[in-house]
Amino acid sequence: MLRTGRQHFISVRGLDATEIGNLFALASRLRSLDHKERSLLLEGRVVATAFYQPSTRTRMAFEAGALRLGATVTGFAEARTTRAGDFYQETLEDVVCNLGWVADAVVLRHFESGAAARAAAVSPVPVINAGDGYNEHPSQALGDVWAMHQALGGVEGARIGLLGNPHIRSLHSISLVLAKLAPAEVVFLPAPGTEVPQDTREAFAQHAVRWSQVDDARDLLAGCDLVETIGTRHPNHQLARQDAGSVDDSTPDRFRIDAGKIAGLARPPVILHPGPRTDEIDVDVDRLSVAQYLPQVGHGMWMKAAMLAVSLCEPAALPSGPTDSASARIHLGAGS
Repeated sequence: MLRTGRQHFISVRGLDATEIGNLFALASRLRSLDHKERSLLLEGRVVATAFYQPSTRTRMAFEAGALRLGATVTGFAEARTTRAGDFYQETLEDVVCNLGWVADAVVLRHFESGAAARAAAVSPVPVINAGDGYNEHPSQALGDVWAMHQALGGVEGARIGLLGNPHIRSLHSISLVLAKLAPAEVVFLPAPGTEVPQDTREAFAQHAVRWSQVDDARDLLAGCDLVETIGTRHPNHQLARQDAGSVDDSTPDRFRIDAGKIAGLARPPVILHPGPRTDEIDVDVDRLSVAQYLPQVGHGMWMKAAMLAVSLCEPAALPSGPTDSASARIHLGAGS
């Protein structure tokens, strides 16, 4: 049981459009605050990062976000350096319970779907899901959709393209967030042998959001206002670690984005990518103004800072927004 009245960030499912918008507003306010004022928000707090799978952007962005708000950070980047990864095979529940007595929040990445909910069930402090198996990746989804919101001036009425396996936790959570924000259409280019998950279809139906599929990146680029790709080459997300694939395992051309495919378009779409990139976006795209995947990392850091602030601050302590009730409503949605 939580030692405080604060809540976890396990899933995006319980957030409605208002609460998502409030998180966008909070991330924006945190970014614009004076450094000294911002660094007082989590002064004296400790954030523990418990990463059972490799990470570059997610772990470092959570750590940077915590530091920018005045917290300190401890934790591990590989379970094999802990008692969870040696002879003792310490359980996830025991690890999280122990972390809860040395830290004020736990940011967890795990290879098992549902691990974040298991951790939250026993943790004495807020747990933030940094990706669990093929289940969800709330911070990635909220940060990426906020990046879409900034690039397009809002996603309502926009055509959003998603390229890759729709079951991968990042695209899965992004789809669930988009379903609540009234885009005109979500267009998928699924990786070979994959299809749009049933729960994603149900979310679109519930919110009357149209969706469709195409077979080639050229069609996706030509028909969308923004395209986010995760590529088609991925490790098994249900393993703690997996070695690199074969050097011959290249992305088929119909799933690749390059400057040549963008050049002839009258209205080229904004291009996003949550990382890491292999060969699905050619480096010649980096120089184009539509390439927004590096600023996307910064947006994600501020969203992670906002999630930490919501988890660790009383509503009245959050930077003032449009109304006092807005900050409170973020808390109500954050425990899902």
